[in-house]
Amino acid sequence: MDPLPALLVVLVVAKVLGELVERAGFPALVGEIAAGALLGPALLGIVRMDDTIGTFADIGLIVLLFTSGLQLNMRSFRNSIRTGFSVALWGVIIPLLGGTAAGLVFGFSYIESLVIGVTLSITSIGVSVRSLIDLNQLKTDAGLAIVSAAVIDDAIGIVLLGSLSALALGEGRVNNILVLLFLAALFIGLLLTVGRRAIVWAFKISQKAHTHEMSYSMALVLGLLAAVLSNWAGLHYAIGAFLAGLVLGDSIRSDQTLYDSLFDLAFGFFVTIFFASIGLLFPSDISRFSIILLAALFFIALGTKTAGGLAGALPAFRNYKKSFLVGLGLCPRGEVALVVVKVSLAAGILSASLFSTLTVVIIATVLVTPFLLAWGFSLPGTGQETPSPAR
Repeated sequence: MDPLPALLVVLVVAKVLGELVERAGFPALVGEIAAGALLGPALLGIVRMDDTIGTFADIGLIVLLFTSGLQLNMRSFRNSIRTGFSVALWGVIIPLLGGTAAGLVFGFSYIESLVIGVTLSITSIGVSVRSLIDLNQLKTDAGLAIVSAAVIDDAIGIVLLGSLSALALGEGRVNNILVLLFLAALFIGLLLTVGRRAIVWAFKISQKAHTHEMSYSMALVLGLLAAVLSNWAGLHYAIGAFLAGLVLGDSIRSDQTLYDSLFDLAFGFFVTIFFASIGLLFPSDISRFSIILLAALFFIALGTKTAGGLAGALPAFRNYKKSFLVGLGLCPRGEVALVVVKVSLAAGILSASLFSTLTVVIIATVLVTPFLLAWGFSLPGTGQETPSPAR
């Protein structure tokens, strides 16, 4: 199918299924992913993932993180960073060890087992954020802890991917990894200091333009520019977009029409394509899968992330239910984890069978997390209040 008709079909089916799922009381993203699975190679085979859909999906992730940043207050988010570091650290270490150990138990080589561990250790920031937005829990203390941890987790994931590539190629590229860490830290530091002033200044200048849509265009330009610079610094596009949204949040929230327009653009089209594209990745042939391996890795993926999040959040929250909820919010794997398995397959580290198994595990965690979070936030004592700003 040609790209434009394919996008049209994906958008319509994803919106319809998303609406039905939301009416049933669950986040719309579940229906959007299901639409991709229905239309893709796994079932009907009408639409296939190609460069065009991939580009729109990438933009969808960027605008999703940009608009999520717009909703947050810089001060409140800054207050959650310390907890986020603890949650991200434990949320990476436990799945990394658990996934690697599971691979060795199932008889895979050390390098294959390490790929499994790395894949299971990286949270999908896009899925976590969208789930929290759909549940109206993004600004809660648990929601802020999940988002800050997912941002840090994503950066750790890039470093793990670089380390894995170096190990696979048999090269000691420790210096390159240190440079990557330095560039990432430098980018974030500059964006939140000098860049913050420049971004706010540029946006305020745009508000004085005679063309009424200039501030709308400037907001998108600044978000995309931060995404590009983030990628140049070795981080995912989404990290820069999120930080740009965080910086612009106070300025854009003061203009309700602009604020609503940006969200309509994001969730009316691009974000929907992003989640439908995840469903398109479901493999068409599952006959060669080991059901035991698939089930084991799936439950290890959920269990280790939940345990890691709980361990990291408990010292700050001193509340087991709330800390458990943070762990549930880290469960989805997504864009970076998929890159890990794709790179590993291309490098000859993974067999086609193990690649397909890990892909299904990744997508399965994306599908179940919204249900788990909806259940978790319904529990009494999870503390759904929004944190008060620092004084």
